[in-house]
Amino acid sequence: MTKWNRRDWAILLGITALAAALRFIGLGRVPPGFQFDEAYNALDAARVMAGDRPLFLPTNGGREVFYTYLQVALASVLGLNLHTLRLTSALAGILAAPSAYLLLRGLLTLKSRQIAAFTSLVLAISFWHLHFSHYAIRIILMPVIFSGVVGFFWYATRVGRVWPYLLSGVLAGIGVWNNPTGRLIPLVLLGYVLWLLWQHPDQRTLRWPSPVTGLLLTGLTSFVVFLPLGLEFYRHPEFFFGHPDQVSVFADRVSGGSPVVALLENAVRVTGMFSIQGDREWIHNLGGRPLFDPLLSIAFWIGIAVWLLRLSRRDDVDRDALFFLLLWSVVMLLPSVFSDAAPNFSRTLPALPALFVAAGLGLTWILTFVSGRWSPLAGRILVSGVLVISGVWAAIDYFVRFPRAIESYYAYDVDKLDALAYLKPLTADNQVYLSQLWAEHATLEFLRGETGIKSLDTSDTIVLPPPDRAALYAFPAEQADRATAIQKRWPSADLQTIQDRHGNPLLVTVGFDAADAAAETSTGLPIARFQQGPSLVDMAFDPDAAKVVLTWEAEQSMDRSLTSFVHLVDASGRRVGQIDKTPGNGSYPTSVWTPGERVIETYRIDLDVCAGGQEAGVVTGWYQYSDEDGVRRLARSDGVGDTALAGHVQLPISSFGSDHITLANMLREPVSEGLMLTGFQLTGAELQPGAPFTLDLAWEGDPDSGTESMAIYLIDSGKDNQLLWQESLLPPDARWWPGEVICRRLNMRLPEETGPGRYQLIVDVAGNSVPLTELAIQPSSRLFSVPPLSNRTDAVIGDRFTLLGYDISLPEPDQPAMVTLVWRAEVPTEKSYTVFVHLVDSEDQIVAQSDAIPGQGYSTNHWINGEVVLDAHPLVLPDELPSGAYRLLAGMYDSVEGERLPAWDAHGNALQDGIIVLEQLNLP
Repeated sequence: MTKWNRRDWAILLGITALAAALRFIGLGRVPPGFQFDEAYNALDAARVMAGDRPLFLPTNGGREVFYTYLQVALASVLGLNLHTLRLTSALAGILAAPSAYLLLRGLLTLKSRQIAAFTSLVLAISFWHLHFSHYAIRIILMPVIFSGVVGFFWYATRVGRVWPYLLSGVLAGIGVWNNPTGRLIPLVLLGYVLWLLWQHPDQRTLRWPSPVTGLLLTGLTSFVVFLPLGLEFYRHPEFFFGHPDQVSVFADRVSGGSPVVALLENAVRVTGMFSIQGDREWIHNLGGRPLFDPLLSIAFWIGIAVWLLRLSRRDDVDRDALFFLLLWSVVMLLPSVFSDAAPNFSRTLPALPALFVAAGLGLTWILTFVSGRWSPLAGRILVSGVLVISGVWAAIDYFVRFPRAIESYYAYDVDKLDALAYLKPLTADNQVYLSQLWAEHATLEFLRGETGIKSLDTSDTIVLPPPDRAALYAFPAEQADRATAIQKRWPSADLQTIQDRHGNPLLVTVGFDAADAAAETSTGLPIARFQQGPSLVDMAFDPDAAKVVLTWEAEQSMDRSLTSFVHLVDASGRRVGQIDKTPGNGSYPTSVWTPGERVIETYRIDLDVCAGGQEAGVVTGWYQYSDEDGVRRLARSDGVGDTALAGHVQLPISSFGSDHITLANMLREPVSEGLMLTGFQLTGAELQPGAPFTLDLAWEGDPDSGTESMAIYLIDSGKDNQLLWQESLLPPDARWWPGEVICRRLNMRLPEETGPGRYQLIVDVAGNSVPLTELAIQPSSRLFSVPPLSNRTDAVIGDRFTLLGYDISLPEPDQPAMVTLVWRAEVPTEKSYTVFVHLVDSEDQIVAQSDAIPGQGYSTNHWINGEVVLDAHPLVLPDELPSGAYRLLAGMYDSVEGERLPAWDAHGNALQDGIIVLEQLNLP
């Protein structure tokens, strides 16, 4: 290195001023718009400013956090906006130019001032570096960080001091906190140390100071800095491997199964990016523009030749430094060689400023050659002309051509900004619902902020604002069909197509009067209300698509995100279909609902394929999930329980592909021409006389066969057949498509007179019989005699059951009280009811309760006429229960419909709310 003097200060100041001017001009305006990668950084910065302290940012492919914290530092002073976000990049870009000059002045000896000046100037005027200095993403920091890593490590190997090794290690660790390319800098340092050991045998020692011990010190320091992030990677390995695995040439998506070919093609493209064709992505470049214009390209390739020639000379004073810089350049070009979309200017930017040393060497050679051949003035004029022309060329390309290009308009999401500018004034009179496809695009998610524009996925959801506001739905042009669907639902809606500044469709909007639309969904009073949750106001069912449509209304603000559920429950209480979902498929959580809004939510039910033909109750409700409390359902505010019966629906009988139907017994048994029994399944409790059971039958064949008569028989060898079921195979409205399988569910009872023994279950279609399975009928264990009762009641429940009486055993220490109810079935029922036993205080507050299927799971749909059932209910009394008078209550309710069965006392008097008062207890 030649001695530092005033000339160096002047060069340093001039280069810094030029870099600053080019990076501050148009900041926030060029590139145009606000690209989504920048917006993701803005969203993350906002979260950090709100108190979040992440070690890694998993969104948008996963990103390191160092750059974001720098943005937050500036935003804390200047505010969080596009200019502040890009200012971080501009400052890093400005700092890169003097850093390059200082680095090269320190590393090189021969013509170091000229090479450093030319390299730094090329960097300052480079379209490549200029663009990323205006673009708010983290890669722009890497040239500065790596300049420090290399510079301090070089200096440390020359002076043998500890502190430069430590600083190099700190910066190497910070590099990993900023970008994945930071993981490659150890390769550069290791490669350089191996070079020193090869070229300088006297340095092959582990004694301090030596390059090996210095490398260990640098590595240890960087590891300490990296350690918190390393632990985060250990806990979440997908953070470390996720994005690289997606873009690697070793992924079939990238290489098409030929990674070697892909590597060779990428190497050619990366080599050609300097002079032939650069990055084709408009977010990185003026699509396809080479790194260098033709003039600088000549200087660059001359510099490459000079570089390699000087490396071949063992007596070159700068040979070690040139190797160090070459190694840095090559290693940092590898990310683009080994990934998709080569050449990628973002992934290769960390090769600067080392890569531009070739341009510096080339310009220095040209200056020397021309000065020696003609005159120093001619050399200076030629080199200055090259730099001026290249600088003007790059400035025109960047500040004029690039922002005007239609490709930049879309690449930098200017269309999203135009859409927002169009919609914002409309929020004064309309509640604007923007398609989730755009509303949660990072650019709009950050910028719509306090505009009141809401995000909504309308695939299953329509929202009606409060009646005093109009509704305006906005969709990007590619979702015009969704706007058309809304207009078809409300024909008076106004449909418009908005053009962008290039004459292409920008938005499709549809607006309508919310009050008129809400009137169509009103059925008077809400069907059900939930505590601190939405109210149910309407239900519809589409049997063709198995869709339940529920209309909810927000009667108050909700600060929680709730999940709704819809269960289809048959008469026996069996769940035959269900779905759980957050409103708008997650796009419209209850926490953003406005009081007065109605949310029309479509639930596409996953049906039990054998449940068709049955009536089912639509049971719905809400719950909140948290890691601490798990699932917590919202209680009804207008009644008991935590579910609501929205209505009843008749489930269609439809055919399915054979892969959708799997029964316990699969077979292929021909029954008649064009009809085959492909499977069956028997479901039921222990089979006794009078017991119910379910038989699922799967059929394949000609749909016309569905009209044939089918019968189910129970056959005892040597005795007459017992007919269990008979009607046509399928009802007329069943939909059976050729080549598909249809399943029929039959709910039957064994005749009460059936004796114990072994029977054959037979299916008969149009006179053709197929034995299904053998049934072992057990002797009846049912109770028909009334046991002795301590307390007689004879209360009647719903004309179906009689509560004959009950027994009470008061609790022993640490044991529950036990109430045993004695029921008698008066008529069989197909429904399953729940029994409640409540102990209430003088203010009718429940202090102990038991709500359960009677007989410890012996459902009421299993009872037969005259059967007596003993039904025990434990009551756990609270600790330190005050002494006094309490009432013991009992009754039955339909858990699906949420209604209690009416009750009458032994004299026929109706009991209020279906509650039987068993007795009053005086507890000590």
